[in-house]
Amino acid sequence: MKITVLNTGVFSVNTIIVQISDKCCFVVDPAGCPLSHDETRIVDFIKSNQLECVAIVLTHSHFDHITGILPLKNAFPTAKVAIHTNEASELQNPPGPMNLSVISYFGCIELLSEVAKQPEADILLNTGDNLGKIISSEKDLKIHDELKKWEIILTRGHTPGSICLYNRTDEILISGDTLFDYGSYGRTDMYGGNQSDILQSLALLKKIIKPGTVVYPGHDSFGFKF
Repeated sequence: MKITVLNTGVFSVNTIIVQISDKCCFVVDPAGCPLSHDETRIVDFIKSNQLECVAIVLTHSHFDHITGILPLKNAFPTAKVAIHTNEASELQNPPGPMNLSVISYFGCIELLSEVAKQPEADILLNTGDNLGKIISSEKDLKIHDELKKWEIILTRGHTPGSICLYNRTDEILISGDTLFDYGSYGRTDMYGGNQSDILQSLALLKKIIKPGTVVYPGHDSFGFKF
């Protein structure tokens, strides 16, 4: 397995490309956008490495983490978009109420049209799931088994459906905007945020995640130890 991080989108999101075989990868939080002039960067990287994207996984539905879904789906039509059930509605006739509020909060009204282009989710994730549900074992056992290593942990607080992806085998945590470096965590003062919830989520992570696990958050520095 190989992990590559590309800083993309208007808020420099850590778009994470996880290579799970010689030929396949999945992408977490694709943020490339015409407004940041990097809408083809993720697809270009994947194709230049002769890979096929099999899944697009969203740690949450905030606008800055989703504006690159459409270019990926256009390039890899069979790739499945996965999001937690709690936020599926944000990709149904987008932008949903949370993104409408958050985009207005940041004054990025020009992003409304970009968010509106994004397709709805194909796969709804729930607590206790793993990414193996994206591709059945009957279709591709090897890819299914690699995806199955990634557990879904619901870490509500930054948003109602924020998730972390935890690979116990390789001791890797993709935390989205739930957890950042130096003990910081995602803001909770916007629509959908809840301070009490995120503190409970952080306590849950402390209980579940093995010390020394490598963390890849949604912004800023990455590869630090939990």
